[in-house]
Amino acid sequence: MRKNYSRRDFLKIGAGSCLSLLVPRIVGCGDEVIETTTPTTVHALQFDDLSQLYDMAKQAAVQLGITRSSLTGATVFLKPNFLNMGMEVFFLPYDPMVGEATKAEVVAAVAEQCLEAGAARVTIGEGAHTTSWDWNLLTFCPGNSIEAATNLQTAVDRLKTLYSDDRIELACLNQVNQWERVPSSSDNAYVSDGLLVAKAFYEADHVISLPVMKTHEWAKITAAMKNYVGLAPLVELGNGMGRCKLHQAYAHATCHGVADAGIAGSFVDMHRWRMEEGKQDFAILDCSICLEGTGPLRSPVNRGITIDVKNRNAAGTYFLLAGDDLVAVDAVAAELMGFDYSQVKQLVMLDNLGFTSVRDHAIRGADLEDLRIPDWQPPVLNTEDTFFDHCD
Repeated sequence: MRKNYSRRDFLKIGAGSCLSLLVPRIVGCGDEVIETTTPTTVHALQFDDLSQLYDMAKQAAVQLGITRSSLTGATVFLKPNFLNMGMEVFFLPYDPMVGEATKAEVVAAVAEQCLEAGAARVTIGEGAHTTSWDWNLLTFCPGNSIEAATNLQTAVDRLKTLYSDDRIELACLNQVNQWERVPSSSDNAYVSDGLLVAKAFYEADHVISLPVMKTHEWAKITAAMKNYVGLAPLVELGNGMGRCKLHQAYAHATCHGVADAGIAGSFVDMHRWRMEEGKQDFAILDCSICLEGTGPLRSPVNRGITIDVKNRNAAGTYFLLAGDDLVAVDAVAAELMGFDYSQVKQLVMLDNLGFTSVRDHAIRGADLEDLRIPDWQPPVLNTEDTFFDHCD
């Protein structure tokens, strides 16, 4: 007997089920063949004020089916984009109102929703640009609080009190210093034995990417998959501050049909491996205070420009994009910033690999044209050859 399943149905099957998701092609579980036939859905959740971030992020997780007992016994790895950690030396500390990094309220909300859904353990992990930091520095937007918590550390302390210490943790990945290897599409010596990634990511039943929407001087866009770069080690694949060796390893590699793949080849490899392992992962993209132009940081490191999204779209709202297919979320983000998928290397690679959600996706909860930012300033793309001279 053959049955059609939506992506939501996969989550309902249970965290321990066979979830082979090189989607939306043909998926096998035992002897049964399952076909998906509908476009991948990306949910848009609109809101008017940054004080609603926490509640809207919880709702976004619910839209993805993360509710009731859907994650019972599962391990979940949350990957925010906190690249500012380590940037204090350049006078770029974490500031939720600049648009360089994910809002801490979003991370706290999704963590709590995962625990409510029965997750056995939730790890909030980031690599950023240093080996350690004070999680209290990851403050909420001005005026925001969650039961008196005003930063990520105190929000997690609250969750430990509610759910027990051993069910949630904050992890600086470079300090933990535990890595595994996934297959690399580059034959460069730095990754010839495989691409090093954080063990917590490698072993998680589910990964939830929690980025902020930005443009980027090497990857064109930062969204769900570019966020994975922070999973690679700073020392083995860098110089202790940046991942220059990772850039070198992919700068001139031909990956999945794209020459000079650059850093995009690395995070496509990470995502592809998770899908081939049959993992069901998710993304919730922060589209509130973001960064346009030549990011991923502002001056003096890069030349990104803060953008208040609700002042730049026809809907006049902030929004979150939520999906159980990272490829579809990234494809929608590219459209909202004014790029066709053919202009974004990672989306071309994934299209070549047969991830049809690059083109076959639908947005629910809003009209794409209402959310689009027609005058989003694109990045000036830089060559990754610069990393060959600055990796000591």
